[in-house]
Amino acid sequence: MYVPFMHEVYEGNKHDAKIFPKLLDLLTERLTNLEITTEDMILVFDKGNNSQVNIEDVLSRMHVVASAKHNQAEELLNIPLKDYKYLYTNPQEHKIYGYRTKHEFFGKEFTTVVLYNEASYKKQMKSYEERKAKIWEKLTDLQRKLESNKGKERDESSVVRAVNDIIYKDFRSVFGYRVGEKLQGEKKPTLEIWVKKEVEDTRFSGFGKTIVFTDMHTWHSDKIARTYNQKYLVEDDFKLLNDVLLVPVGPINHHKDFNIRTHVFLCIIGMVFYRYMAWKCKQLGLSLRRIVEELEGIRVALVKQKSGRKVEILMEEINAKQARLISLLDLGKFMDN
Repeated sequence: MYVPFMHEVYEGNKHDAKIFPKLLDLLTERLTNLEITTEDMILVFDKGNNSQVNIEDVLSRMHVVASAKHNQAEELLNIPLKDYKYLYTNPQEHKIYGYRTKHEFFGKEFTTVVLYNEASYKKQMKSYEERKAKIWEKLTDLQRKLESNKGKERDESSVVRAVNDIIYKDFRSVFGYRVGEKLQGEKKPTLEIWVKKEVEDTRFSGFGKTIVFTDMHTWHSDKIARTYNQKYLVEDDFKLLNDVLLVPVGPINHHKDFNIRTHVFLCIIGMVFYRYMAWKCKQLGLSLRRIVEELEGIRVALVKQKSGRKVEILMEEINAKQARLISLLDLGKFMDN
């Protein structure tokens, strides 16, 4: 069982890395007020919060397990998979492998483990190829239209704008193009397109991989990997807060900061309630969503006989899981006449 220790609402136009120092101060202050020391604590965060200032700030108070951007250690992504060692199998039955070394990030040497998940590799590769195919199809269609001398006249700048509109931002380093000058008598310039193989190969080398670094040098690689990957617990809470059937934060129909913070606070309280309920029912081995679905299937009715004034609360037929939920959550007390 775990519950959120704290939350903070901040402006959406502020980058995570900029707000990080404030959140760290708030976290440390709350722990100190509770007379909890931070020296032996581990702070886990992803690469979105990385900066030399943030890393130094964390290490001055506690230990860190964090991830690095691929371009911060590209040479580690080229280590052959045969040099990786099996670490563990995650709850999704995916095998996690790791390559351990030392590497410098932000001016300090860390124990570094490059994690590899084949399932993630396949998922990222599939997504990449599908998006790449869509871009290529649109570019070749534009190319075909330019080769035709029909239609309205176009200049080079309009073609450049069209190409940039087609290529997704994260693919602009992958695709290369050249807009030629209009030939005499032609209405449109020519367009040449290609894929930069070296850039694409570099991207492929990072699929399925996560670069994790820590100052916990004595930890085994599997403990480092498991600790970092436990951030999914926080990510699951964000999924709850985005679930339209549970405790969604949005849409927020408020304009004042105070009202928005109050709205989010109530959503967090709702999420804590769900987490507590899941803990009470943990022996059933059901997901939180499944618990909610089973509870929604429990229906009661008020029944009054033709003769007499007594009204009875009767429950419709339920399954074994619903019966166990009623027992674990002590819902029977709400049906006493």
